[in-house]
Amino acid sequence: MKTLKNHIINCTIYLALLFLVLVSSISCEEVIDVELDSEDPRLIVDALIRVDTSQQLTEANIRVSLSSSFFDEIQPAVVDEMSIQIEGSGAFIPYEPVPGEPGLYRPFATTISPVAENKIVTSALLDTTDVYLLFVRYQDELFFARTRFVPTSNIDSLVQGDGALFDEDDTEVVIEFTDTPDREDFYVFDFDFGEFITSPDEFFQGQQFSFSYFYDTDLEPGDEVNISILGAEESFFNYMNGLLEQSQQGANGPFQTPVATIRGNILKIEGIDNINTFDNLDRPDEFALGYFSISQEFKDSIVIE
Repeated sequence: MKTLKNHIINCTIYLALLFLVLVSSISCEEVIDVELDSEDPRLIVDALIRVDTSQQLTEANIRVSLSSSFFDEIQPAVVDEMSIQIEGSGAFIPYEPVPGEPGLYRPFATTISPVAENKIVTSALLDTTDVYLLFVRYQDELFFARTRFVPTSNIDSLVQGDGALFDEDDTEVVIEFTDTPDREDFYVFDFDFGEFITSPDEFFQGQQFSFSYFYDTDLEPGDEVNISILGAEESFFNYMNGLLEQSQQGANGPFQTPVATIRGNILKIEGIDNINTFDNLDRPDEFALGYFSISQEFKDSIVIE
């Protein structure tokens, strides 16, 4: 009996202690500060120029901004100077701020620049042998990038399908195009709403190819979707792949704030003795975020039924 009584007393004490622990854990909350990796704001240059070769003029606006910490918004940047030059020629295209659009810059006409209506004359962008140079001066630091015009293939057909991938509410579109034979192509497909995919022509060289893309975005009958095929150099193709792997096609697509730094082709060139050493391997951290590309674009649209 005495042993049973002691056991009951011990259980009572244990339950009382457990109750006190639970009460204290509920009533007391400790705020823990989480330290996130951060770095100084870095210049971001969004210089993807889409060229419709059927148009006489090409809109070639460039947006510049500053990277931010994890919880802050990206802010527009003000640059001291910006221009595009065609290497080996006298063609010089200066840029100016777009009124009322902080961080957005547009080309303007001079006596030697192929510019009209704040757009670049399309014929000045189409020579695949020309090298185009981008210069951006920001806070007395000079950034530089170079690229070539990259052609692509046209869209043969664009139709809405009736299939689904993961959810019955998915919307399927089927895109068909013919790859150009005797040319190595890297494709960037823009499916609107910040949704992109990439593909090389390795497995359909010179052939007609079709595939389906499924939207999990809420699309209603009558909504119009714009879809583009963009030509890409292999380096731009790899850059887009890196962005897509990070973003996982989130709500803002691949151009949301990256988890890690993806290096593009825009380098800081202050102090470089030889500008032809473009990879700048001895100065791996001297670069801006973003990419400079001049890509042919074929675009089509479809109205959701």
